[in-house]
Amino acid sequence: MRRAFSISIAIAVLCMSALASAQSSTQTRVVFHVTENSPQKWNMVLNNVANLQQDLGKGNVTIEVVTHGPGIDMFKAESAVGPRLAQALDGNVVLAACENTMRNAKVTKADMYGGVSFVPSGVTHIIQRESQGWHYLRP
Repeated sequence: MRRAFSISIAIAVLCMSALASAQSSTQTRVVFHVTENSPQKWNMVLNNVANLQQDLGKGNVTIEVVTHGPGIDMFKAESAVGPRLAQALDGNVVLAACENTMRNAKVTKADMYGGVSFVPSGVTHIIQRESQGWHYLRP
């Protein structure tokens, strides 16, 4: 009886340890939605991204910045916020451009800033992220 009790306690401790480990490895996931073609707006968003990483710890947060519409211009190679995009990419932030917008604006992947990712539809991607439990921010 004592052995069965000891085994039960050991199993309970292992289960609680596994649960605590799983909870501590849960990352905060945030998707920013930006459609403006404004360096001021983009600098504010990229400041928010950097602040979020600093506040939560870079390893504790996963961030995507998704753009479509006029905002697509800020992801072009000659972007006015190019150095800030580089900082975001260096910080493991995903910068995702909408391919629907690119097609309609006749913008190619070669026109885009190096390191930018592509999603078929920016809006659909954001909806999918929200359904996966990501936090949605529209600055």
